[in-house]
Amino acid sequence: MAPYQRPQQLKLLVVVAHPHDFTHMAGTCAHHIEDGDHVTAVSITGGSKVHNEKLYDELRKPADQQDMSVITQTTEQYVNEKIGQFRQVCALFGVTDCRVLPFPDVPLIGSNEMHQTLAQIVRDIRPHIVITHAPDHIVPMTITQVDDDHVEAGKAMRMALRMAGSPDQDNRQAPHSVATIYYMGAEYGITDLNLIVDITDQIENRYQAEMLFTTQGHTEEFVRKRIEVMSSLGWAAHTGYGEAFVRAGRQVSRKLMVTDEDLEEREMSREQMFEKLSQRLK
Repeated sequence: MAPYQRPQQLKLLVVVAHPHDFTHMAGTCAHHIEDGDHVTAVSITGGSKVHNEKLYDELRKPADQQDMSVITQTTEQYVNEKIGQFRQVCALFGVTDCRVLPFPDVPLIGSNEMHQTLAQIVRDIRPHIVITHAPDHIVPMTITQVDDDHVEAGKAMRMALRMAGSPDQDNRQAPHSVATIYYMGAEYGITDLNLIVDITDQIENRYQAEMLFTTQGHTEEFVRKRIEVMSSLGWAAHTGYGEAFVRAGRQVSRKLMVTDEDLEEREMSREQMFEKLSQRLK
């Protein structure tokens, strides 16, 4: 058998429940694009019922004190605004292929139409790597099973991958199986994580991404604190900032692997290590 030739360009498919969920792996995607890989980002919903903080606050006020521009904004207007921000954020990290599907959220309920749509995207793109939500996980620090849009999106993607892996005789499409699947680590406890990607070089873009998502209602102070907390997983990996992932399934290799980052760390002085850990968002 001839030796396998690794493709020069990898194809990544990111599938999330809501547009803002993309930010949890945006820095990682930017690294792949810098290396010449292709990334497609798909949001299953437009996020019509999540994080409308302005509406939340206005409806809590007495009727005569409410801002009617917020009260009367239609769902369509809100979704279009969020989709526009999603595209801006994708572009910030070099992702030009970003798509929003027309399925409702809160609750996001998997359906045959949803599974077929996602399976078709998989067959069309034929990705090597898929990044999505975990279809099953426990809330960190509790024994509670999560049941929300994120988990349902993970379940929908799991079914879609199963369907895409079977021949589509009606449309004469070949099956496709991805090489590896990663679940976003933001939905896991720290002891469950098995990969942290150093995104220190992308942390300013992560800040800009949060600020671009004005529909989330975030203040500048909140954004800075959020990034320090959410991306502080880099600390556990002895670096400034990181995006965490959990790999689905075992990994196969003909030899043991060590990354360039692992080797570099071994050669660092303590002073250099402290300097690396001390990097902060400006």
